[in-house]
Amino acid sequence: MEDHALGSSVWHGAGGPVHVEDISQEVHPLTPLFVKAAQEAGLPFNPDLNGESCDGAGIYQITTRGGLRESAARAYLHPARRSGRVKVETGVLASRILFEGRRAIGVEGWQDGRPVSYRTAGEIIVAAGAINSPQLLQLSGIGSPEHLAQHGIATVQALPAVGQHLQDHLCYDHVYRSRRPSLNDDLLSWPGRIGMALTYLLHRRGPLALSVNQGGGYLRTRPELDRPDMQLYFSPLSYERALPGVRALMRPDPFPGFSTSVSPCRPHSRGHISIRSPDPRVAPEIAPNYLSDPRDVVDILAGARFLRRLAATPTFATLIESEIKPGPHCHDDAALLQSIRQQAYSVFHPCGTCRMGPDPADSVVDARLKVHGIEGLRVADASIFPTIPSGNTNAPAMMVGERAADLMLAD
Repeated sequence: MEDHALGSSVWHGAGGPVHVEDISQEVHPLTPLFVKAAQEAGLPFNPDLNGESCDGAGIYQITTRGGLRESAARAYLHPARRSGRVKVETGVLASRILFEGRRAIGVEGWQDGRPVSYRTAGEIIVAAGAINSPQLLQLSGIGSPEHLAQHGIATVQALPAVGQHLQDHLCYDHVYRSRRPSLNDDLLSWPGRIGMALTYLLHRRGPLALSVNQGGGYLRTRPELDRPDMQLYFSPLSYERALPGVRALMRPDPFPGFSTSVSPCRPHSRGHISIRSPDPRVAPEIAPNYLSDPRDVVDILAGARFLRRLAATPTFATLIESEIKPGPHCHDDAALLQSIRQQAYSVFHPCGTCRMGPDPADSVVDARLKVHGIEGLRVADASIFPTIPSGNTNAPAMMVGERAADLMLAD
């Protein structure tokens, strides 16, 4: 599926629908300083974090084409619509799947306040994500019979794993005031804003064509580990004063700043998604249960301590004027853990809530993504991951779609 800027190789594909851009020549001048500091902290330089090994620090590659994000819609859906093979109905809220016996035959929903329904002699593919896929299955009578009965929903297929095994990556930041200009400076000045806008409009390049996290990598928090267990991020700007929901580039802090972040790769904590009403308009309960497993507390504390080690390197010690978050008062693990519990946040990688497996007692779909015990119904999104991937979930979710298409064609 990949169309990589570095071309075809053992580790990369070319010519596929999803373009991957190499931004190593486009990043902010602070980003190479992060890579240098990471080396001083003991991480090797990695020129290709998506290559043979992800160990070390380097510059992230991003899924963009021509300065625009290469979303699944842009890579797959829009070309399919232009071909005339796909019809898209927008503004439809799916309310339940329809069945004849144990075969899925259609979907009901609401569009502009009117009931609508769609029927098929083929298959129905649920691809609503790790939150809404289990919600739709539960609304349709697939899930724990006890839970469904609480909401007056008759059980079509008893699958207690629907909505269970929720996994997500938790991220934690350290934020610094910089002695050198950061992206904040460019975003705060009108000449800087105008220059960035013109660069983007004329050439589709510059900061507006990049992601917030420009550098990063992977590290092992313990020497005995056989692979990295922590993802690392660097952003050449800070936005502690931005209101929730406001894009970082629109409200940077009024001083030069940057942030470093860590995210444990393979968390042990498990949460759940549960409908709270038979009404599809009522959001389900989302209970991630972050840090409920003591091993996750150990891991994220190790990540926070690495951020402190990174800040103490010669390169960063020269660059950092002061630590804004968590601040010098967090001088031991107890204070760091309190900061983590107050300020850590989701990286938006929820998965596992319709997980794949052979046993209907603790999984939802089989190896061909078919819902156990139901004909004509598959799930194809991040909810089917048995365990969370060690890194970002965007490409793996697209891979599930590619695989689902192959399986459907083969069947």
